[in-house]
Amino acid sequence: MRTLDFLVDVPHARRVNEMLADLRRVQFSALIVIALLIGGAVGLFMVGQPWAFVVAGALLVAAVGMGYAGIYAPRQASDLQKLYNEYELVPAVVTAVRPRGVTLLALVNVVRDRSRPPVWALVPRRVQNLPGHERREGERVACVAVTSGAPGSKVWQQVRPVPIAWGARDVDVLARAVRAIPHVEWEVLRKNMVRTEEAEKSRTYPILKDKELPPELR
Repeated sequence: MRTLDFLVDVPHARRVNEMLADLRRVQFSALIVIALLIGGAVGLFMVGQPWAFVVAGALLVAAVGMGYAGIYAPRQASDLQKLYNEYELVPAVVTAVRPRGVTLLALVNVVRDRSRPPVWALVPRRVQNLPGHERREGERVACVAVTSGAPGSKVWQQVRPVPIAWGARDVDVLARAVRAIPHVEWEVLRKNMVRTEEAEKSRTYPILKDKELPPELR
């Protein structure tokens, strides 16, 4: 799996990395839900009936689960150095420029078992911050693909392109990231920029067929 070795600029990342802001919102929402669950459990314990104890216990279990999913897991994901070291380096291009940001389209091999043939998908993402890059259509933006999916699924069901520019302000690092991605992948993206709207509206990521791919990517 292709990765990029660089030292994350943590102060820079804390200012511009929109994924961190998303994680903070998730954690805040989780805290509210946990407080409601615990409050409900306490109220049921005060009822003093057997059925109330059962329901209260279920609410406490739910609160623990929410604590892991909404607080602990996002905290682990906020380890930016680990994130950039472990997730795959992928190409993305700017396909639209908006008043408050740009739209990116990434090319990602979403197959989980890399011993199997690749499954290339077009993954869109709207971002506001893109330091170190020009806000123009066709701008090349190296990213890492943060992936997740249900156990047992053959492909990643959720993919979030995270720009290298959110972790590094050094233009040499950004240029090295772009160079590390083969030209053939950039060329496939260039030809599919017109499919950005399709990708944004689709419930699943558009998958490129073999006939749409050069031999190197099949």
